[in-house]
Amino acid sequence: MAPSTLSIICGVTDSTVYTLLAFLFAHRIWINSQKEKSSMQGAFPARNSERQSLMKEKLARSETSDTASDGSRPTSIDTPRRSKRAFDDDDDYSFSDYSMYSGMQEREKFQLPIPVTYNRHRTRRYLIGTAILGIFLISYNYFSATHIKTTHRRTGKTATANRDHHEPYFSDLYKNNEAGPGAFPLSLQSALPSDLCSICDCHASPAFYAPSVNYASELPPRPHVKDIYPSPDSVDMNEFMRQTILDIYCARQHLDPYQALKLVRRSGSNLGEMMSWSLGGLEFGKPTIYLTTATSPNGKAGTIRPQYFRRSGRAIRTWMAQEEALVRNKHPGWQVVWIVAEDEVDIDPLVVRTLRRTGVPYIYFAYGLTRSWGNAQKNAVMQVVYALSRPEGRGGLLGPGPVYGLDDDNKMLPDLMSLLIKVDRIGIVPVGNLGADAWEAPVVDELGEIVESESLWQWRKYAFDFGGFSFNSSLLGTAVAGPMFWKHNDFAGESEFLDQIIGNIRDLEPLCGRHQVQDCHYVYHNEPLTQIELMTDDEEIAYVNKFGAEKLFQVLGIEDRESDQRRADAYRPPSDDDEPESLPGDNDGESNEEDNPPEVDVNE
Repeated sequence: MAPSTLSIICGVTDSTVYTLLAFLFAHRIWINSQKEKSSMQGAFPARNSERQSLMKEKLARSETSDTASDGSRPTSIDTPRRSKRAFDDDDDYSFSDYSMYSGMQEREKFQLPIPVTYNRHRTRRYLIGTAILGIFLISYNYFSATHIKTTHRRTGKTATANRDHHEPYFSDLYKNNEAGPGAFPLSLQSALPSDLCSICDCHASPAFYAPSVNYASELPPRPHVKDIYPSPDSVDMNEFMRQTILDIYCARQHLDPYQALKLVRRSGSNLGEMMSWSLGGLEFGKPTIYLTTATSPNGKAGTIRPQYFRRSGRAIRTWMAQEEALVRNKHPGWQVVWIVAEDEVDIDPLVVRTLRRTGVPYIYFAYGLTRSWGNAQKNAVMQVVYALSRPEGRGGLLGPGPVYGLDDDNKMLPDLMSLLIKVDRIGIVPVGNLGADAWEAPVVDELGEIVESESLWQWRKYAFDFGGFSFNSSLLGTAVAGPMFWKHNDFAGESEFLDQIIGNIRDLEPLCGRHQVQDCHYVYHNEPLTQIELMTDDEEIAYVNKFGAEKLFQVLGIEDRESDQRRADAYRPPSDDDEPESLPGDNDGESNEEDNPPEVDVNE
């Protein structure tokens, strides 16, 4: 049956049902009216005549008893007495309350029922109105199904139902290629937690990447040991990192099964959009500084995240150049790896480009979407640190070293790296732009031990910022149990993490030294970018082409020194005897084009 004919039948059927209901309602009214009519014509008059005959007999008895012995009729003087005697009898009826005789005894009143007037004309009107309404509904539905035009809200085309048209209603859409068969989106397919166990070995603790034969065509198999370690003295870092990150997805710490399943599935065909690394130059077993960053495109850095990463990368690369000079002088030295976790299902290609240009060895991978204050990402980067720094017999590659949390919008100076390598167990450094005096520093007593913090978060057990402490990587898996190293799932969490390592605040190590004045200012919380740091990569290239790289680093160095001087003055006001130190480029307030080069228009 054609849909057009079906729509006509459905419309007429609906109207017929409504009409029948209206007819039943009118018929019910007619039945009730007939009952009222029969009641008034039969039962009620019979009751009335019976009561009238009883009243006549009562009056006759009363007249006989009130006749005098001499046969005379009572006078008007005897009327009250006679009426009172009549009231004292056990009569069935009594007069109303308005009787003139106040001494009579009140009894239940008798009131005649008021009959309901039978109105046959009203019932007839109900029937006629119902019939007219039913005819109107049937006619309207038939007309709308056969003649009224409908407009497609997207294409604007009109379509008219035709009783003689037997093709499906949606056939025009397929003829015009407005709708057609297609592949159902993979992200919308229903996925049960059991599907994750077909890709990951859920029987292990923690679960690891091991896809079953059902996913042989979609996902690559788990690499063999010989693929990761081709020879006893070599390792394939690509296979090692791919397996490590996939194992982290399967362990799904701070992720629900559906989030983990989506990440693992996407890795089959979108691996390059989910993870990237550059680990050239790293040496097996060498002491390593592990810099970790949890970032998000929805964070405070926003759209200028590449500029923030470029600023931090310059500071790291500067310190690495100093270490390379020490290595050339037969010093063992340190190496650095920067581990970044993205709170998304894909990584940002602009951030990838910036990390590659810094020259710092890095690992950048997606771990989201969670939007939970970076807790999942902080734990994920610690899992990577643990995989890299495990003892040699347990699959680790790099040597142990300090782990430091570098926020994406923080600013660090190269000298901070020289403090981090002093960490024995867990150390504390002052952080700028925090605390009551613009610095959140530890309070050290005369014994050289930390007793409290200058933080404004004094209700915390250990009131230190995420960028204010560093710990030894050897604590992961020992003092801090995994795979959930960062167990907090709410805002902050620094105090809860430190509570896993230390039992008293005096166990913390002041990295600035054991003296009471903690004045090493090498890291700043949420530090805005300067005007020259806001340049994009293309703008910076144009600047270097015009003024030279030496001028760029000279201006950046001047801005750093000016910024550091302002913060030092705010933290420790100078005395009256101190003379202001002239900074490079001041020239007694005169503008110098060499120190302040004009802005570059990249579009020129």
